[in-house]
Amino acid sequence: MMMQRLIPVAALLMLAACGQGTGDAGGDPADPANCEAEGTCSGDDSQAGAGATDDEDIVYQGALTVLQGIERDAAELCGVVAESYPPQCGGLPVTGWDWDSVEHEEAEGVRWGSYLVTGTFDGKSLVLTEDPVPTSEIDMADYPALQYQEPEIGDPAEDLSVEELQAMADEITADFPRYVNGGWADEQNGVAFIDTLLVTPELEAYAAEHYPADTVVFSSMLKPVE
Repeated sequence: MMMQRLIPVAALLMLAACGQGTGDAGGDPADPANCEAEGTCSGDDSQAGAGATDDEDIVYQGALTVLQGIERDAAELCGVVAESYPPQCGGLPVTGWDWDSVEHEEAEGVRWGSYLVTGTFDGKSLVLTEDPVPTSEIDMADYPALQYQEPEIGDPAEDLSVEELQAMADEITADFPRYVNGGWADEQNGVAFIDTLLVTPELEAYAAEHYPADTVVFSSMLKPVE
């Protein structure tokens, strides 16, 4: 099954191997659609947050696929999309979404589309602060801040092996399936590179508590609006 996400090829292959389909009962337990149904998401409590956060006033923006499956109560932002028909994905819930107010595709009870979304993070979901705009109606050149940029990489406090870095990336991916698209060992810089929908306070706190300083680097699809 092909996966759609503008990330390095090596990471893409790794994500495809994880099985991102939401409708397969035998899929990866780290996938939100499977682990939530089975009660096996090890990061559910930490991902739910404690409600309001110190970052509640930060406005984020991104050009992302939004999808709602037949077994989901809310629309969700997707970082990685399985190109089946209808497509499959799962991610960060969106509060305030109204399918009747946006153009979208629909098949077999699944609704989806690609949109420029703007909102705040309340600890559990992206809360829309502006109406979503189909990406077909915008020129991404007008949003240079949303283009992929290499994250800043510091000086890791410890020299870790590729195996150790990959284990860190795998652990974060498994514990935070709502936010994390995938991760891999960046041997050249000595860090675990984590590709996310949103770098939440929980993610940053988890990395700071569990790993040596500056050994985890996050890249986010949702960017703070200046």
